[in-house]
Amino acid sequence: MVILDRPIAHWWFEDRTKIETFVEPGRMRSLIDMCEKCISILKRYELLSPSKILLSNRWLFNEKVGEQVKWQLIQKGDILIDYPSYNENELATYFLDWLKKEQGATGYVYPCFIQIIGEGKLINQDGVKQGFKNVVSIEARFTEALVVDVITYSTAWLPNTLAGEPQQEIYKWNAPRLEKALYEIEAALGVEPIIDDANEFCLINGYRLDNARDIDGEVIPIDEKGRIIG
Repeated sequence: MVILDRPIAHWWFEDRTKIETFVEPGRMRSLIDMCEKCISILKRYELLSPSKILLSNRWLFNEKVGEQVKWQLIQKGDILIDYPSYNENELATYFLDWLKKEQGATGYVYPCFIQIIGEGKLINQDGVKQGFKNVVSIEARFTEALVVDVITYSTAWLPNTLAGEPQQEIYKWNAPRLEKALYEIEAALGVEPIIDDANEFCLINGYRLDNARDIDGEVIPIDEKGRIIG
């Protein structure tokens, strides 16, 4: 079972119930509430036990001037803060309290994206659970809508390794866990995700992944950088 240093697949959940260009604490709370719902489900399936919150080094300051919203890009260093050790339902309060110290007298400043990372469990060919970092993470951001992107870096959801070797037992144990978790996230958020059909690593069919294949259905061997082998 391989954990890549780049995403193998992701599912982009975009809530367009309210389209709003101005971001303020209430809007941030709504976004973090979406994260809480995702985390609760991913924890139950042991796909993400969050430990850190990574904030991008690009932040936006926005303020309303009359009827207009004005933005300013602010460059910071990457910020890594501890995930609260108590109930994930307190994440919004915890994060909004932390964010208060970044605020000035006017407007509102916020990171361009928020990534929640930690450890997940995968089941090996013998049916034994093993812990790995970056099995699944979630990334939250604002467009005019609210977006939570569920990202996986693991190849355990594929019926074959990237190189094309069969791993049916690993696939059988793990793929249904991810699929069920994503269906539950869809139901909890009330949003169908935007899904790519394929990328350099695999084919994506809803909440299931398959290896890249040629016209005859044979697996195309891929290396860990997404390049065809041979």
